Amino acid sequence: MTAIKTGDIARFLKSRPQGTHVALFHGPDQGLVRERAAQLSKHVVDDPNDPFNAVELGEADITSTGQLADEAAALSFMGGERLIRVRGSGDHVTKAVKHLLKALESDELTPNALVVIEAGELKKTSALRKACEASRTAAAIACYAEDGQDLLDTLRSALKAEALDIEEEALMALASRLGEDRGITRSELEKLILYKGTKAQRGEAATVSTEDIREALAESTSDATFEIIDLALGGETSRLSEALYRARGAGVSPLAILRILQNKLLRLQTVQEAVDRGTAREAAIKSLRPPVFFGEQRSFSRALTSWPLPRLRQAVRDVYMTDLDSKRTGMPQAELVERALLRLSMMAGRSRS
Repeated sequence: MTAIKTGDIARFLKSRPQGTHVALFHGPDQGLVRERAAQLSKHVVDDPNDPFNAVELGEADITSTGQLADEAAALSFMGGERLIRVRGSGDHVTKAVKHLLKALESDELTPNALVVIEAGELKKTSALRKACEASRTAAAIACYAEDGQDLLDTLRSALKAEALDIEEEALMALASRLGEDRGITRSELEKLILYKGTKAQRGEAATVSTEDIREALAESTSDATFEIIDLALGGETSRLSEALYRARGAGVSPLAILRILQNKLLRLQTVQEAVDRGTAREAAIKSLRPPVFFGEQRSFSRALTSWPLPRLRQAVRDVYMTDLDSKRTGMPQAELVERALLRLSMMAGRSRS
């Protein structure tokens, strides 16, 4: 193998060429590094945290030059290949990888694992990068931030998967708001999809407008919106009151809060209903589309613990009625939304007591 060219990366990740036992993902876009590493890892295990078939090693965990080779040769208790995830690119990692590659090249080692290395930006002179690029059993994949047409194609594809079309002007506005990290891109897309509602929730196609972008992804307010929702669902009533006060001054859209809250509650309800039918919680979470992205996983799991199914259904009805009241009563939208959030927070607090 060698350094995988940009145009060949998608095919490489989809097929994992035979004889590839080590894959180095490196570059400045750490979100893309993690995403591509996870995609390749799926060829070995569905869950990268599988305690029987997956192991994760940081720089400090590698204490000997032969450690990776030993791990790569070890048999799985459950049968099949194992996944070895390595994070870092320092001397310990480099020496262990070079030792492993030498053993693979000389056929001294029969591999029973895929070794996936997640590194930061590496120069062409990096010993780790050079070793992987030169080995016939390894591949090196550079991960650089998407821009131009590649970024636009990614955005269109992600929205299309949820039956969302997007106006050309809105697409340009969306692209201009994203940073240079794939993780940020995915996070912002999730906010937009939650704002518009997933395909399953809408039951119909929809179009994203520039107004949707402004409401859902206002640069100075999107984080505040998600903080408010997490505090409400977490029962943090006093902190929620403070966050709402700050949000008013920052111009956070009550409509955006209400829509995103409603869709998050529906996603939580979908998982709890699956659990109620006998599905394991982790499997139910993984079945959600779009998936629960890394940055939201912890708060999402906490909310599931705090919100049993009957209380979730009550919360969904309450938020729905708040939406109706904001349209038909003439009351200030901000006050209606704030009252609904405080009620939810108190409900969550009672469920924890």
